[in-house]
Amino acid sequence: MKIKADSKNFGSVLRRRGLRLTRSREIIWEEIHRHPEIHRNAADIYRSLKKKGYKISLATIYRTLNLFVETGLARSEDLGEKHSHFEPDTPGAIHGHLICLTCGLVKEFKEEKLREELEAISHYFGFKLSKYSLQIFGFCDKCSRYTIKEKSKS
Repeated sequence: MKIKADSKNFGSVLRRRGLRLTRSREIIWEEIHRHPEIHRNAADIYRSLKKKGYKISLATIYRTLNLFVETGLARSEDLGEKHSHFEPDTPGAIHGHLICLTCGLVKEFKEEKLREELEAISHYFGFKLSKYSLQIFGFCDKCSRYTIKEKSKS
């Protein structure tokens, strides 16, 4: 069973999993929750924390993010780049991502009908749906219009 961790009980969630609450973990935790709709990678988080005056190494950020993923506190998403992006893994928050192949724009979506369909598929194969990761790659409106204009000039 997943335990929802927020800034108030984050330490107790770590301790229940046999992990120590360190200041670095707490800072990184707060950073990924500051803007959960933005899917940042470890380097983005490093730059953001550095601007704020924190001296946490990129290696520590990677290790901490991977620890959060391993313990179910965060999700690692493949958004079509050569690195992972991270977001809080909130129990019950099931969503997918639309990813533009040109500009890299990421839009989250939630669709209850899709969840119902995935639950039916899972049930059919003897699974109980806990979470899913769905990435749809294509072109955003802006890039689609640009591509169409470029093709019409040819």
